[in-house]
Amino acid sequence: MIGTFSGIIIFMIAFALGNTLPRFARNAFRVAMLARLSVSVLNVMQHGQMIGAEADANRFYWTSIERSWNIENLTWDVGKLFDGTYGFMNVHALIQWAFGVESFFLAHTVSLLGAALCLILISKIWLLLVPTEYKRLPYVLLIYSLLPSVLCYQSYVLREVWQSLCVLGIAWMSLQIQRHGYSVTRIFGILIFAVVGCFLHSAAIIMTIIGLFFGVMIINKISVTGLYRRPARLFKYGLILVLFLLILMPLFVQSDYLQFDSQLLERAEFNTAGGLKGARAEYGKLFYSGRPWTLVSAFAAYQIMPLPWQFGGIADLVLFVENMFRVLLFLSYLYYRRKLAQFHKDNMDAIFLMWFMMELVWSVGTINWGTAARHHVPTIGLLLIVALASRYLFKSKRRCARRHQAAQQLCGQ
Repeated sequence: MIGTFSGIIIFMIAFALGNTLPRFARNAFRVAMLARLSVSVLNVMQHGQMIGAEADANRFYWTSIERSWNIENLTWDVGKLFDGTYGFMNVHALIQWAFGVESFFLAHTVSLLGAALCLILISKIWLLLVPTEYKRLPYVLLIYSLLPSVLCYQSYVLREVWQSLCVLGIAWMSLQIQRHGYSVTRIFGILIFAVVGCFLHSAAIIMTIIGLFFGVMIINKISVTGLYRRPARLFKYGLILVLFLLILMPLFVQSDYLQFDSQLLERAEFNTAGGLKGARAEYGKLFYSGRPWTLVSAFAAYQIMPLPWQFGGIADLVLFVENMFRVLLFLSYLYYRRKLAQFHKDNMDAIFLMWFMMELVWSVGTINWGTAARHHVPTIGLLLIVALASRYLFKSKRRCARRHQAAQQLCGQ
């Protein structure tokens, strides 16, 4: 009973965060949060046996419970934290210990708090990127929240919601610095998102470097297409990135799970091959370090599997539809970007490439479409934002052109 009450309090706090958004976006936020709450409650009622929650989510929860019994023995060794799960389970152990209960529902509401923060960051990114399209924000929040993988994996006791928060946080802070300039608070903010992100997956250091790389491009208003045309700006851009990485270097060098050397791709290939178990959802090992072109097939499979003849149930059909929607977003951005103003194009290109490069890295080490569905969650917000923003800007521009043409015709009469 105490656990349920505590979980309700945490959810109420998450729900109340929607009041920080503009009024026109609050109802969409509330619908999105209630949808997530429904998934969490159903999973609790089914004792963690909903699709996608049977393995890691249950393991994370029960391990955190065991650790909460011996809270004084928790270790915060940085090397261990880089395994991507140790710190996550430690935090959940501390939460269970602090509330003095063992509550499955309470653990879920912590994820719902993270989901609320993700929705707020998406709102902030949207309003910084395309403030003229503020009325479209509720649709963005609803589409994002009702994507099946996002709805489920951000509502279980999993890391995906916090990975999403860190990826979105780096993009948001980059836009903030671009708009308002550097400050101690903003630099500290982007580094916090980067550091926390490093502790949420064993390969997250690469994701962090990718995020900071394109974040610095956003900050310095550097065009992807004109990157090499202005050497002075390129030098400044590279210098800032190096400074960010030097600040994080004490963390990077303590990771036993990811070392940057000539054998990095070979180790990724070896680890991927070791994960093959012959499960039905496996599409197999498609990337080979000695054949760089196999990145194309690995990335394509990562994006579109399962195909119709591989369906084994309704879950596969749902994933297929979601995959096709993501491919549509990808193609939509490529189509509409050429019609954008240069300012919008520079920012959106950087965010789009942040999504693309992170997805490319995930595709190297992923061998089944169940795991792929989870790996898509942290970055899908970036793709959704740029695809919908470019489309809405194009439509808005076309409406303005029609009005202008109609006004000219009226004046001519």
